[in-house]
Amino acid sequence: MIYSPDMKTDKKRILAVIPTSTLTQRQLLEGLLAYAHKAAHDRWQFHLDLRDLNRQRLKNLASWNCAAIVAYILSRREREDFLATGLPAVFIEPTLTKPLKGLPRNIVQFVNDHYAEGETAADYFLRRGFKSFAFIGTSKPTPWSDARERGFTRRLSAGGFKVHPYPQLTAQEQNDFALESRRLVRYLKALERRTAIFCVHDRRAQQVIATATAAGLRIPDDLAVLGVDNDELLCELTVPAISSIPVDDRARGEEVGRSLDNLLAHRPQKRSYVTRHTAVLTRTSTDTLAISDPFVSRALTYARSHLRDHPTLEELADAAGCSKTYLNLLARRTLGRTVKEELTNLRIKAAIELLANSRASVEEVAQHCGFCNASHLAMRLKAERGRSPRDYRR
Repeated sequence: MIYSPDMKTDKKRILAVIPTSTLTQRQLLEGLLAYAHKAAHDRWQFHLDLRDLNRQRLKNLASWNCAAIVAYILSRREREDFLATGLPAVFIEPTLTKPLKGLPRNIVQFVNDHYAEGETAADYFLRRGFKSFAFIGTSKPTPWSDARERGFTRRLSAGGFKVHPYPQLTAQEQNDFALESRRLVRYLKALERRTAIFCVHDRRAQQVIATATAAGLRIPDDLAVLGVDNDELLCELTVPAISSIPVDDRARGEEVGRSLDNLLAHRPQKRSYVTRHTAVLTRTSTDTLAISDPFVSRALTYARSHLRDHPTLEELADAAGCSKTYLNLLARRTLGRTVKEELTNLRIKAAIELLANSRASVEEVAQHCGFCNASHLAMRLKAERGRSPRDYRR
């Protein structure tokens, strides 16, 4: 039988316009499709416009009998075009800093609280004892980058600290990183040592780390670097690995699917959703910078990078450049505990962060953090924190 769009069907036809070039976009699509598979697999039919090289648009939504739209909005013109169809729609609005007012009642908006992400970064650095701060935003000015900078700057200003702003780029620099990199090197070298840098996203953090290390600056000994998104491929393969604010958009994608379901069923629901991200996943790029003793700092930086390998006290002392006895003495003086006790503490903290902010299995978390297996991890968490892996995963 030859398919025709005019054939009778009980399924609602949904246009989903979601690019997949970034991790958060792929997570959104994954969450939406997961909800559809679980709750509406026999009721919806998608046309996926992924804005890729093989993009195939739906230019006449009426002829396809489209029932609703899910769209990742990147411009005002695009939003207006979708609104002009009159169809129920769920808009994911990454460029907005707050929901728009006055939209039709059949429109639901999802926005990020970018200001709160700046506050999260500031609180994280303050807890780790930093005193000097910097912010590096997008190469071209964007409202959401400005919002993250404002949240970061104002939270630190309330504590009596200043943020060293990265200068606005020229038009030529905005379009050519080879040109910008010269300015970036000068800026990074002019910062005080032990400055905490908040980068607007992980890709910017990768640029900063690569540029800094090529210029002879040490990460995290000279500069600490924090990104946003927790793109695990990018974060883990950058050297040193990037600490990041996780943005789990898979959960948001499922909420998008639920909102779409409510729209199509004419059920009452919220008109807008604002997502806040308040966790930080620590990796090497922000590790131990605020520890005053350089020997202990080097030892713990090495330890965090080699948790899986069960580093010995001798290996840590070699990394620090001192004897085992002296390292233990310095650790007691600086941290109030032995190197072995701190190594256990590092493993537990790393496991807790992975359980809370990643989708790795408990067994994978245990192996990554140097525990024998999931049971060993569960036993240590119970003994040290009185909680189970399941508690932290929740």
